[in-house]
Amino acid sequence: HGCVRGKQVLRGEALGAADARRRPQPHQNHRAAMRARLLAIAAAVSALQKPPRPLLAPQRSTAQTYVAAAPPSVPPDPLPAAARTLALLSVPVVWGTYAPAVKAVYALPAPPPGVVFSGFYYVVALAVLSAARAANAPREGAVPWRAGFELGGYLFLGNLCQVAGLETVSADAAAFLVQTTTVLVPVLETTKSGRAVARGTALRCAVAFLGVAVLCGEGLAENAQLAEGDALIVLAALFYSVHVVRLSEIASNIDALDLASSKAAAECGFALASIAALFFFTPFDAGRAFFDALPAADAATLGALATATLWCGGVTCAYTIWAQSFGQRDVPASRANLVYTSQPVFSALFALALLGERPTPATLLGGG
Repeated sequence: HGCVRGKQVLRGEALGAADARRRPQPHQNHRAAMRARLLAIAAAVSALQKPPRPLLAPQRSTAQTYVAAAPPSVPPDPLPAAARTLALLSVPVVWGTYAPAVKAVYALPAPPPGVVFSGFYYVVALAVLSAARAANAPREGAVPWRAGFELGGYLFLGNLCQVAGLETVSADAAAFLVQTTTVLVPVLETTKSGRAVARGTALRCAVAFLGVAVLCGEGLAENAQLAEGDALIVLAALFYSVHVVRLSEIASNIDALDLASSKAAAECGFALASIAALFFFTPFDAGRAFFDALPAADAATLGALATATLWCGGVTCAYTIWAQSFGQRDVPASRANLVYTSQPVFSALFALALLGERPTPATLLGGG
């Protein structure tokens, strides 16, 4: 009996110990409560938390600022795009007056050298664009001097070669020769991007090269001086082509008026520095003769020189610098240059109307 009772006591103690192990201890209850409380807090925070906002708002490109953001149901206002297109279309029309104006200056009794005449109208262009910039609302940001220095350098060299070439090349032939940009711009753009030239572009290059060969052949048949003038015009086309390609890359990030003003300032600085260097380091007989004869010039000569200077500076230079900077903001270089190819038509018309220059058969064939 005693042994049996002892076994019962031992079994009761074992069951009590097992039951005690199954019951949660006080510290375990505390941990479980804390875990449940933390999970509840996390769930509440997750339910109330808003989606995270980006640290920086997405930046809009400069080109997008020309078209105001509209509700999804309202189409964007087409006026800015139409204005850029009109600005591009006006450039070749205005350019068409440049060669006749320069030829009229060279027809004066004592014409200025090309670099001197360029310096005159660059001063006018800078004054016009500076006045336009001052008349507008205060500009934001710094003036893009670096971009203006680069682009203005291309334009200065192109204008200098073109003005020098126009001393011996007719206005309409020079206008057609300048249109070798039709070939050069796609080639430069393709070289920069690394993509192969399209078959259509190659065909246009071949046709344009044939036209240039016909025009230059006319100069070679007459005398070598004309051939040198042709080469200067083609060199001007190369500088203009580089300018068009680089402008399409730069213009989308810079205000058009700021960029035009910095380009005009660079061109004016290059021209004045060139004139000063010629005066101090070379005989520069043509320039000295012009300035010596200028005080004795008659009113008609001075009036014609002033008119050409104001027109070339204010319109063919200042306006086109701005129009190109404004119009090429969102337009590829090759597409913009296709618009510019209509310049020879207007140059021939203005040369015929203002100077009485009739296009030769070679000019019509090569330009066509």
